[in-house]
Amino acid sequence: MDRLTDRRVLVVGASSGLGLAAAQAIAAEGAHTCFAARRRDRIEAAARAAGEKHLAVVCDVRDESSCRAAVARTVEAFGRLDAVVYAPGISSFCPIEEIDAATWREVLDTNLIGASLVLNSAIAHLDASAGKAVVMSSIVIDDRPPRPEQATYVVSKVALETLVQAWQGEHRRVSFTTMAIGDALSEFGVGLDPAKLAHIVERWSAEGYMYGRMMDAESVAAEVVNALASRETIRRIAITPRYQESESAE
Repeated sequence: MDRLTDRRVLVVGASSGLGLAAAQAIAAEGAHTCFAARRRDRIEAAARAAGEKHLAVVCDVRDESSCRAAVARTVEAFGRLDAVVYAPGISSFCPIEEIDAATWREVLDTNLIGASLVLNSAIAHLDASAGKAVVMSSIVIDDRPPRPEQATYVVSKVALETLVQAWQGEHRRVSFTTMAIGDALSEFGVGLDPAKLAHIVERWSAEGYMYGRMMDAESVAAEVVNALASRETIRRIAITPRYQESESAE
């Protein structure tokens, strides 16, 4: 397990869910890994568990100075930066007409603008190393019409795909990959009224948006490692849950 030996990788959103799983998998493949997120206790515990050569840095992607500091601290500790993985993602769950300005800003700041703030600070280092950036998107961008009661998330992820294309257009030495993730087991939606969320998911299932099961975070993390380890530029990866064998046989 050494496909990323000697790489220096910053994983933003590494305190839980897909970001944590990705950071753990990257570290297990031999990379010096910076676990970055807002929750200090979680990233410090994760970095300690991964081993001595790894790092924990607090990063609030909604704060430009915090993004700059996280990148600077990573480069200071590791000497260079070979890759960035951007995993943060939040959503509102309500009818579109009930979404206020504060909610729109919160979701766009986290899912969209934060990615560019991190890249603003990282791009000179990635250009120097001919590095890679993997940005986690979602399969919801391909749903037509979009999933009901998740407008902020869908809009942010559609815009994120275009944002990454714009970065690629202006920085050809860096390999940019968007990873459209299917529904996965994570902390996504934690804090929402369980009954309300269950109602929304039931509606999605009835209208054909769901795949019958949730992916585990480790499946996603494995594809992040594959993208980083490849010698080629992988523009976009779409990962959807596979039906259980018993279901496909019926």
